[in-house]
Amino acid sequence: MDEIILSLLILIAVTLLITQHIRTEVTALLIIATLAITGLLTPEEAISGFSSSATVTVAGMFVLSAGLIRTGALDMAVTFVLRYARESQHRLFLLLTALVPTLSAFANNTPIVMMMIPIALTVCRQLTISPSKLLIPINYLAILGGTCTLIGTSTNILVNDLSKRSGGPEFSIFDFSVLGILNLSIGVIYLYFLSDTLLPNRTPVILQSTQERGGAFDTEVIVQAKSSLIGQPISAIFGEGTEVAILEIIRESEVLRSPIDPTTIIKPDDALIIRGTARNIRTMIASADVVIASAIHENEESKQQPGESTLAEVVILSNSPYVGRRLGRIRLNRLYGVKVLGIERLGRPHRLLIRETRLKVGDVLLVQSTVEGFVRLREAGGVMVVEEIQQTMVEREKAPIALAIMISVVTLAALNIFPIVSLTISGAALMLLTRCLRLSEATQAMDTSVLLLMAGTIPLGLAMIKTGLAFDIATHFLNVIGAPHPWVVIGGIYFLTMVFTAFFSNTATAALMVPVALSVAIEVGMDPVPLMIAIIFGASSCFATPISYQTNLMVLGPGGYTFRDFVRIGLPLNLILWIFATIAIPVFFPP
Repeated sequence: MDEIILSLLILIAVTLLITQHIRTEVTALLIIATLAITGLLTPEEAISGFSSSATVTVAGMFVLSAGLIRTGALDMAVTFVLRYARESQHRLFLLLTALVPTLSAFANNTPIVMMMIPIALTVCRQLTISPSKLLIPINYLAILGGTCTLIGTSTNILVNDLSKRSGGPEFSIFDFSVLGILNLSIGVIYLYFLSDTLLPNRTPVILQSTQERGGAFDTEVIVQAKSSLIGQPISAIFGEGTEVAILEIIRESEVLRSPIDPTTIIKPDDALIIRGTARNIRTMIASADVVIASAIHENEESKQQPGESTLAEVVILSNSPYVGRRLGRIRLNRLYGVKVLGIERLGRPHRLLIRETRLKVGDVLLVQSTVEGFVRLREAGGVMVVEEIQQTMVEREKAPIALAIMISVVTLAALNIFPIVSLTISGAALMLLTRCLRLSEATQAMDTSVLLLMAGTIPLGLAMIKTGLAFDIATHFLNVIGAPHPWVVIGGIYFLTMVFTAFFSNTATAALMVPVALSVAIEVGMDPVPLMIAIIFGASSCFATPISYQTNLMVLGPGGYTFRDFVRIGLPLNLILWIFATIAIPVFFPP
């Protein structure tokens, strides 16, 4: 009976994580509560994820990474790239190949990618290349770099902790670095020769001064009483050859949906759902005497900022307070003087009930504000304001201290003098003690969606072992693959991990796969080490869909990508690395 209850819980949890109908943090807390209430685990076991060394270590790594970014400790490396890239796209790629994986091997790759996006946009303008040719490679390099050390990703740390808790192997910081570097090298070769062919040629909103953006945004405008549009038929304004398309007309309680009768006359107070590029939407607003709908461009008094307004994109991050809230109620205009012009989701304009749209992680908002408004919004946290490089407040005099703290943590971890969890917490405390980071910045840096998901899935893995569900799944797995040859088992575990990671959190995938892999190792009578390595590398093979990893969502909007773009370039890379891992893991870690 316990196995049935647990299976239902896992099915519901996975569904919620995939659909994101409720926030990840809430799903994680529901998992913990259900495990305790149903008696599958004791209350102490159900909350054990909060005290797990993996959760604490990842929290510490978030703070350490934020300290490096906040003090500008990585600026020297960035300056080197900008100086020596010159006018060569190939030289730029090689420099990024050296820089990005090195950084992400020792720091959380989310802030690394966030830091690199404005740098990439600036370089793209200088070299007159499309950001869509560069942002996915940067993102993939960061993901691949994370497989080179134990602290490279939160998933690596989680797998190590779960394995140790369940009586499996424990890894040190560089145990799989050689395999990780080879894995990275294959990815680099693939991207170097094929990324230019497989990636689209698109430009984001903020570079439209030189080139129109390939995608389009949907927004809602209200026809004012003095608008030149009043009395005109739809065909005269939005006919063939026009640069702005009309999708819907909301007239009091009536909604006219596409295709709209071309003879329909526009009336005062009509709400028009329109689609167009940023420039064309802005031109229409200025010339036709229409305004952004009040639910998007709020009626409330806004924070007026001096200076010229510019366009930018805002990406909703996983720790954003806006996730799950309606677009018309986030009050960006009132709080920061930032006006929302449109929304894009998974590379496509989103127009269904724009004012009532609940925001999701990875949504891209087309916004307009002054530089000061964007600074205020960025400092509030939870979003990534996509602009070119600009001067932000950093404590540069603290950079040597932050760098010394990080190097000390890595060095001591490599020497196995102290546990990694002790070192990361000590390093985080030193970042605060030396004022490399303010307390508010440290708490903001800790991604609650990642930490709570870890706290929720760690006891889920424990319940799988305790109820025997992991053993049953392992038995079915071995029956499916037939002859339990170690290489087949390793390839199968990697493949399952890779597939699950493509559709929901790699953290949750790892937590579910570790107990299964340990049970498989017991049944087959093989060393569990290569299976743990397969999970670590398989969980980082999150290239084929934008929803499989948060940094994929971060580059989705700025690069003008669609879901199909990730499939086109990411799926072949997934399969190539799967074949490589199936062959290489047994060589480096004999079963």
